[in-house]
Amino acid sequence: MTGDAWRADTLEELAKKAGIDPANLVKAVEEYNKGCEAGHDAGGKKPNNLRKIEKAPFWAGYAGMSVHHTMGGVVINTDTQVIDRHGQVIPGLHAVGEVTGGIHGSNRLGGNAIADIFTFGRLTGIAIANGK
Repeated sequence: MTGDAWRADTLEELAKKAGIDPANLVKAVEEYNKGCEAGHDAGGKKPNNLRKIEKAPFWAGYAGMSVHHTMGGVVINTDTQVIDRHGQVIPGLHAVGEVTGGIHGSNRLGGNAIADIFTFGRLTGIAIANGK
């Protein structure tokens, strides 16, 4: 076990293993289950996959934020030159790969990072060779 997931036969035991307040976990599960009965979550949304939490064993796992893609990163032109906030090229500064933005719109397609770095890396080499 890596210590980032826990299993228990009661919610109180699960909370203790996860290092959280048992009363808060029990209350949160009760409120969630009421939402399941009402057909909507606490925010009023009506997802079709609500399922009550009521049968042991109960599981919890650690979840944390991480960045794996800089959606909307620095703006570049077709020569991979970085563009400043005034729309001007920053001389001598190029950017490639996932630090760049604008190529995916409001969402990204998985698996593009390798193609991005090869394509834009090559474009950067060409631009620098041409004195840009």
